[in-house]
Amino acid sequence: MTLVGIGVLLIGIAFLVLAVYLSWTLNNLAHVLRGVEKTVEHLPNQLNDIFKETGNLINHTNSTLSDVNEKLKTLSPLFYIVEDVGEMSRKLTTPLANFDISRKKKTEEKN
Repeated sequence: MTLVGIGVLLIGIAFLVLAVYLSWTLNNLAHVLRGVEKTVEHLPNQLNDIFKETGNLINHTNSTLSDVNEKLKTLSPLFYIVEDVGEMSRKLTTPLANFDISRKKKTEEKN
């Protein structure tokens, strides 16, 4: 066998190894793509479920906010009464505080 024959034989063996490696890689890629296909097939159903749950959550949130607003409207008069009591107590204690301050100044001036 000549050197050219040996070279062609080596090239053929290398080509065979390359072909086997490429076929193995492509087979693995096909397996991965089949898995992706199965995942994508289930995706619309999962998204529909998620959107339904999101809609239910929004509806429950709206009803809860409505209930909270009604209860706050019920409590508003109570807050107004507390505000009025606070304002009246401030009006009553301000002259007393001013009187106390003036007495303190007079006492300090005499000392």
